[in-house]
Amino acid sequence: MAAKRIVAQALLILMPALLRLSLAAVYKVGDSAGWTTIGNIDYKQWAATKTFQVGDVIRSPISRQQ
Repeated sequence: MAAKRIVAQALLILMPALLRLSLAAVYKVGDSAGWTTIGNIDYKQWAATKTFQVGDVIRSPISRQQ
């Protein structure tokens, strides 16, 4: 009985943290254009169209060929 109560309390404590993780977004810098010096990509404009939250991930894939 006590073990069930401890498990229930642990779940109640962990649920908000798990929910926050599940709501995190992953962004790729520059979307389909990616991170590049080729072309005329306005990264400030790209960032202005996003609503970043704590926990989000911003990826900047870099080509190994450059």
